Amino acid sequence: MLSNPSQLLVRNAHLFEQGQWLLANAEDAQVFSELDGDIDGFHQNWQIYSQLKTQNNHEFAVALASEKRYDGIVLYMPKAKEHAAMLLANLACHLKPGGCLMLVGENNSGVKSAPKLLADYGHKAVKLDAARHCSLFNMVLSAEVKPFNLDQWAKEFEVNIAEHNLRIYSLPGIFSHKSLDDGTKLLLENLKPIPTAPVLDFACGAGIIGVYLAKKNPAIQLTMSDVSAIAVHCAYRTAEINGVTADVLASDGLKDITRKFAAIYTNPPFHTGTHTDYSITEQFLRDANAHLGVNGSLTLVANAFLDYPPIMEKHLAAPLVMAHTTRFKLYHCQK
Repeated sequence: MLSNPSQLLVRNAHLFEQGQWLLANAEDAQVFSELDGDIDGFHQNWQIYSQLKTQNNHEFAVALASEKRYDGIVLYMPKAKEHAAMLLANLACHLKPGGCLMLVGENNSGVKSAPKLLADYGHKAVKLDAARHCSLFNMVLSAEVKPFNLDQWAKEFEVNIAEHNLRIYSLPGIFSHKSLDDGTKLLLENLKPIPTAPVLDFACGAGIIGVYLAKKNPAIQLTMSDVSAIAVHCAYRTAEINGVTADVLASDGLKDITRKFAAIYTNPPFHTGTHTDYSITEQFLRDANAHLGVNGSLTLVANAFLDYPPIMEKHLAAPLVMAHTTRFKLYHCQK
C-alpha cells in the first residue's frame, strides 16, 4: 500500500504528465508505477532504490549527481529540517529556470515549514493540495541557485573514548548528527575483547562504532553497512579521516552482505522516517545467525524498553546484559 504522501501525489497525477520530473526520497517504490509521465528517482534509502535499480532512471547517492535538468522536482519531507534544507539546495541546482520545486509529507513531519524552507528559491510557496493528513507545497524557481557543495553541510566533531580520540564526519539526516549519542557511548565504554577477524558495524551511521573498533584492534577486517546513502558516505569519510581501512557498503538489513563475521556490533534504528519501526532490527536479529561464524558474537545496544532479548534467544542465544543505564541496555550473546 502506498504511503500517505505518495497517495497525495497520485491524487495529483495530472501534474506529472508534462515535462521531465524527479521524485526525491520517495517512501515507496510503487509510486513510480502509479504515475504516468517522464519521472526519474533520486534515493538515499537503499531499500527503496534496490527495488528500482534495474531501471536506468534511478540514482542512489548522498547528493544528486545527474546532469539532467528537470521541469519539476518533488521532495518527500525528511525527518530533520536541516536534512530537507540540504536536499533542497542540492535539488534546486537540477531544475530548469521556472521549474517547480515541491515538498510533500505528513503534516506531523514538518512539511508545514515548506514556505520557510523554500523561501530562498522563489516567491511564496503555495499549498497545492492537502489530504490524508498530508500537504503538497509548490515553489516556482525564480531565484539564482548557488552551486551545491556537500562538504559545506558537513560537521566534524571529536569523540574521546578511553585512550582513543576520533574525528567524526557527519551530515544532516544522519542519526545523532553532530554528537555522540548515549547508547553508542555505553557500547564503546563496555566492549569485550575485539576478535582479530572480520567484524561488522551494522547500521553504522557516521561510522563511530566501526572506526573505534579498528582503533582498538587494528588487525580486524572491518565492514560497515547502512541502508542510508548519507551514512555510507559519512562512514567512509570518518574511516578516511582516522586512517582506518574499511569496506563500507549499502545494504537492506543484511540482504546485501554475503560474508560471515566473528563479531557484529550495532546500535540499530527503531524509526523509519518519523514512524516507530521495530521491524528492521527484528529482521536483523533473525538474520544475524547466518552471518556469524562459529562462536561468533553479537553486541547490541538498545533503548531499555525494547523487547529484543526473546528474539535474540530464539535466533542466536540468550543475551547477557553487559551494562545499562535508565535509558539503554547493552546486550552480548555468543553463537
